[in-house]
Amino acid sequence: MSQELEKEKEAENSTQHSATQEAQPPTPKKSTWKWFFFKVFFTLFCLIAFYGLYLDSKIRAKMDGQIWRLPAEVYSKIESIRLEDNLTLEQIKQMLWDNGYRQTSMVAAPGDFKLENDTIVLIRRAFPFPDQPEAQRVFRLRFQDNKLNIIEDLINRRTIDSFRLAPKLIAMLQSENEERLAIPLQNYPRLLIDTLILTEDRRFYEHEGISPIGILRAMITNIRAGQTVQGGSTLTQQLVKNLFLTNDRTFTRKINEALMAVILDWRYDKNRILETYLNEIYLGQNGDTQIHGFELASQFFFGRPIREISLDQIALLVGMVKGPSLYNPWRNPTYATERRNVVLKLLVEHKVIGQELYELLIKRPLGVQTRGQIARNYPAFIQTLQTELRNNMGEHKIGSLLGARIFSTLDTKQQRYAEQAVVSTVADLQIKTKNPHLQSALVVANYHTGEISAIVGGIQTQYAGFNRALNAKRQIGSLVKPSIYLAALSQPEQFRLNTPIQNQPITIRIKGSPPWQPRNYDRRYSGSVMLMDALVRSLNIPTVNIGMKVGLNKVIETQKAMGWDKVAIPKVPAMLLGSYSISPYDVTKSFQVIANLGERIPLTTIDAVVDRQGTILYQPDKRGEQVVSPQAAYQTLYAMQQVVERGTGRSLQNDFAALRLAGKTGTTNDARDTWFVGIDGENVATVWLGRDDNGETKLTGASGALQVYKDYVQRSQPKALKPNQPAEMKWIGINSYGSWDCNSHRTIPVWANKNQTFCQPRPVSTPQPSLWDVLKDTTPNTPAPVEEAVPAN
Repeated sequence: MSQELEKEKEAENSTQHSATQEAQPPTPKKSTWKWFFFKVFFTLFCLIAFYGLYLDSKIRAKMDGQIWRLPAEVYSKIESIRLEDNLTLEQIKQMLWDNGYRQTSMVAAPGDFKLENDTIVLIRRAFPFPDQPEAQRVFRLRFQDNKLNIIEDLINRRTIDSFRLAPKLIAMLQSENEERLAIPLQNYPRLLIDTLILTEDRRFYEHEGISPIGILRAMITNIRAGQTVQGGSTLTQQLVKNLFLTNDRTFTRKINEALMAVILDWRYDKNRILETYLNEIYLGQNGDTQIHGFELASQFFFGRPIREISLDQIALLVGMVKGPSLYNPWRNPTYATERRNVVLKLLVEHKVIGQELYELLIKRPLGVQTRGQIARNYPAFIQTLQTELRNNMGEHKIGSLLGARIFSTLDTKQQRYAEQAVVSTVADLQIKTKNPHLQSALVVANYHTGEISAIVGGIQTQYAGFNRALNAKRQIGSLVKPSIYLAALSQPEQFRLNTPIQNQPITIRIKGSPPWQPRNYDRRYSGSVMLMDALVRSLNIPTVNIGMKVGLNKVIETQKAMGWDKVAIPKVPAMLLGSYSISPYDVTKSFQVIANLGERIPLTTIDAVVDRQGTILYQPDKRGEQVVSPQAAYQTLYAMQQVVERGTGRSLQNDFAALRLAGKTGTTNDARDTWFVGIDGENVATVWLGRDDNGETKLTGASGALQVYKDYVQRSQPKALKPNQPAEMKWIGINSYGSWDCNSHRTIPVWANKNQTFCQPRPVSTPQPSLWDVLKDTTPNTPAPVEEAVPAN
């Protein structure tokens, strides 16, 4: 009994304990919640860290690699000022102007020069020339009797014989529809940097990529104004937006911008960020092309490097950062002026400049140049240069030119003279002939070096359209004749300048074709004519007779050697009168050989292509090759001088006789194309004048293309032509019929390839005096008998 009671009591106690346990609430597990939050925060941290690493890698890939696909910079010919050239004061002033120098009352910046009595003082710009970089220099040029007499280097305190001028930037070969000139930070003027930081980010050197103070200040300003008038972005954030992001106004973009700004500021020093910003910032649009960086913007708007612009111009560029389109000085000059003055006011308020200077600067005009000059100057020359690069380097190597400096052969003054001659003369001829469709092209090349000095592709000299100088293939007519005469004169046993050539109508029978009957232009004929006079008068019949005797194969071989190796020359007799088409550029190749006495040097628009480190990427081979005999070329050149002196080019003689110019006219059937090639002491110039639709011009080579050349010579004032006489050349007298005459005042160059004697005086025997002679009262002044000249065997 007692055992049963104990069991019931234990069961009751057990039930009560269980009920008590069930009635008590469970104890919370604090460690569980801590672990959960830890995992959440850790996950977010990892995501942010990994995203930060992704952004960091993106930043480093850009900043440590090639930030931009920089366009290649094209510069004009490097010019030197030398004592030996005997330059006048006016010539040097013009040379300085052509290379972007400014005449000022006080020399203060690179590119300045001033005139004081008979001296010029200038600051020569520093420049990385192809062979070596040269530092900024101050020179004094002293003149005596209007000629350069002394050159003083005022930095090194010594006299020198010559110095080079930094060439002018004439174009940029674009990449990816944007243009940029990236330069080191130290090349930017300190005043620009100070103005930019003061205007855009005063705490740039203090914050860590983002500026909470700047954001707060912008918020307060905008609330007070009731609209967005000030941004809180730092220069670092602006760089991130321009370099890595878009302009989308989204929360995501702003978060990315802030994160990347902090990473960029942590990863790179302030000067590297500032340099990248100065070269990256977007400052305008040139057609479809974007203008990036202050250096290019300075060239684009003012035509000068950034180091050479004035404080008010710096203020304009800095002010444009806020809105390049709104404050574009060409489109909105009023807004641009107001924005510039706001920036100048900031400089006054922070005591960078004084009130007096501020009042002076705000009254200045904007001073911008003609719109788009960088991209649109010299289009025909640039097109020719690009063609040469593709032909010589290949398309696959063009990519290596990104950021390179291309030193061209363009002579800016020769280009200006050529453009003015084409535009002015063609306009006059259009009125004179009542033919508004006339067009023209002009190529000027230095025949000693093969360097092309100027190219004009049409009367719209700034229009980058069809380049007639390079691509227009037109029949050349009589321009073909000098190459035929040169081929003949290369055979001295058969042909000399006084060799008689038949000038009677002829008929040439060609198998499978109708008989060909060439005619002289004036329809006049004679029994025979001297070879030289046939060229002087541009006679067709003698030319055909010469060419047929030399042989078509020999003529074509000579023409190919002279530079027409890629020209399709038909092997038919009509080719002797220029019945095929060639471009002015290719025509120039042939006459370069004649002018250079038989030595062929490939024409080129390039002096050197150099990368940013100074390594030469491409340099044309300017070595000459003797392709025809110098004696034959010398005689041909003399005959071309006679063309100007007394032939179809004689209208040049009145004004330019002292220059001893050589030349050749050309006119095709129905006067559809007119040509003239002129040679002076340095250059060969080829002029074509005609119509794009191949219509009639109502002009000849003498009345058309020659007039363009005459205008060009008037402007350029070239050197006289004085070719060096080759060995084995003699000057022998001839009479009016072409027979040798030792006592004649008329002499011609003759190739004495075997040291021949071409004429000798005939000994005259003294006859016995007659009775009349004895009785005649002779005077002591009776002239002696003249010796008769006879041809040598």
